[in-house]
Amino acid sequence: MSEYLKRRYGAKVHRLVIDAGFTCPNREKGSGCIFCDPTGSGFNALHGLSVREQVLRQKEWAMRKYGATKFIAYFQSFTNTYAPINILREKYSEALVDDSIVQLAVSTRPDCVSEEVLNLLSEFKSKVDVSLELGLQTINSRTLRILNRGHGVAEFVDAVLRTKKHGFEIVVHVIVDLPWDELEDVVDTAKVLSYLNVDGVKIHSLYIVEDSPLGKMFKEGSFQPISFEAFIERTVAFLENLSPNIVIHRLVSDPPRTGTLFARWNLTKNEVVSAIESELKRRNTFQGAKFKPATGGPIKF
Repeated sequence: MSEYLKRRYGAKVHRLVIDAGFTCPNREKGSGCIFCDPTGSGFNALHGLSVREQVLRQKEWAMRKYGATKFIAYFQSFTNTYAPINILREKYSEALVDDSIVQLAVSTRPDCVSEEVLNLLSEFKSKVDVSLELGLQTINSRTLRILNRGHGVAEFVDAVLRTKKHGFEIVVHVIVDLPWDELEDVVDTAKVLSYLNVDGVKIHSLYIVEDSPLGKMFKEGSFQPISFEAFIERTVAFLENLSPNIVIHRLVSDPPRTGTLFARWNLTKNEVVSAIESELKRRNTFQGAKFKPATGGPIKF
């Protein structure tokens, strides 16, 4: 991802994580997704500050630490299209502090992508690139119900098709080691994303936090995480069946620093990535090795 962004923008690019104070419709209905942590996956954000202040502080830090000169304003915490349009416009605009912000990235749910939201995002296309990140996790509808996602596969496909018509990039989040999935579900997920012609994928490993329904289930012993070996097997299979045109943004999760009951089999991120790369080399395989384009090619827009 780092090299891809450097080629695309001609400089070192860093992602600035933003908590805009939004919530999630799934949480308003009850407990929300069973794996979600109390920050809505935004535990690295600078909570309690304005959007502008978060961007400026993180930007200064990234310039010192990484030498970054261009930045992505990434609205991460909870559902970042779930608010009145005037509020969304205000928050998105506040993140564009200067010309060093080259992309507006908005993370949301497939069932919160209205035409009104897409039209709003179109207003920003003349200023920056726009990408939409959609949480899918799996193509298995039964597993989606266990996860209490509050949407199905149909809503995801609908969101992708309508978003593509507006010319935005689409990045999809998937969890390849869900205990209720089988290897074939992971392969099918890769195939569907390929046929939908999405632009990027974030592969997550399942982590379990204390203050979540999944954490309670874990402590009660109602499920067990899959083995590290099975995770490697699924990740390799996912990559082999994924179109080589899709950019891999992530191979493994970054869990919260505190309150985590299980994450990455007690391995570091580098150790997990190294194991994936080693297995790819051992098998002499690669992303797209088993990908077979649909007869008519990817869906056109």
